Amino acid sequence: MTLSDTLFYIAFVSQILLLSWYFPNKMISRIEHVLATYPAEAYPKLYPMPVAHYRIGIRRFRMFSRLGLLIGVAILLSVMFVVDHSGFAEHGYISSFWPAVYGMIQFVPFMAIELSEYSNLKLMRQVNTVSRRTADLQRRGLFDLVSPWLVALAGLTLAGVILFDLYLHGFNLSLGHDSVQRALVMLASNGMIALVGLYSLYGKKLDPHQTSADRSHRIAVNLKSLLYLSIAMSVFVGISAADGVYDIDFLDAALMSVYFQAIGLLSLGYTTRNVQAERTNFDVYKAEAPAAR
Repeated sequence: MTLSDTLFYIAFVSQILLLSWYFPNKMISRIEHVLATYPAEAYPKLYPMPVAHYRIGIRRFRMFSRLGLLIGVAILLSVMFVVDHSGFAEHGYISSFWPAVYGMIQFVPFMAIELSEYSNLKLMRQVNTVSRRTADLQRRGLFDLVSPWLVALAGLTLAGVILFDLYLHGFNLSLGHDSVQRALVMLASNGMIALVGLYSLYGKKLDPHQTSADRSHRIAVNLKSLLYLSIAMSVFVGISAADGVYDIDFLDAALMSVYFQAIGLLSLGYTTRNVQAERTNFDVYKAEAPAAR
C-alpha cells in the first residue's frame, strides 16, 4: 500500500464517519430534544404542522444519512480492492473525483433539512394570527455582528490566493488559462457567498416569533460560517494551484476529502455548536407568548 493510498483511506473513513454518522446523529438528537422539551401542547406556535410530520422527517433524514454511509463504505471497498484494475485511479493515484462526488451525496440530506426548515418557517408566517408587527429599531450592520478582522482576513486570503496562483503561472492573463479561470470561479463563488450573507443580514424576518436577540445571534453565526467557508475555499484553491506546478498529485484525493470535511465542520459543526436550544428563547412559541422584541 502506497503513502497516497494510506492518506486517502484515513481521510475518507473520517469523511464517512463525520458527514454520514456524527453530524446526522447530532442533528437528529437536537431535533428530538426540541420535540421532547418544547412539546406542541405547550408551544403550539413552533409547530405549524402536526408533530407526526416532523417525526416522519426525522426518519427520512436518518434513512438517507444511513444510505449515504453505506454508499461511502461501498466506494471505499471498491477503491481498496479494484483501484489497480478500474477507472478509480488517475495518473497512478486514486482520483479526487470519488471523495468529491461522495461529499456532494453526503450533503443532500442536510440540504433537504434546510429546505424543510424554510418551508416550516413559511407555514409559520402563514398561520401567524398576530396582526401587529414589531420591528427592530436598532440598525444592524455587518461589523456589529462580525469582527472586521475576520472580514479582512477572508478578503486578503482571496486576493492572496489569486495572486499566488497567477505568480505560479507567470501572470498569464489569458482567459483560457487555468489560473485566470480559477480566479473567475473564486470571484463568482465569493460573490454568491456575499449575496447569501447580505440576504441573511438585511433580508426579511423568516421566523415571525423570533426575538431580536435570537435573530441577531443566528445571523452572526451564519455570517461567520460563510466567512470561514470563504477562507477554506481560498486555501483549497491555493493548494490546487500549487498542484499544477509542484509534484503533489498523490495528495489530491486525500485533500479533496479533507476539504469536504472542512466544509462540514465550518458549516454544520460551527452552527451546531453556536446555535443551541438552551440559548434560544422558546417562550415566544407558547400559546400566550409575549411579543418578540
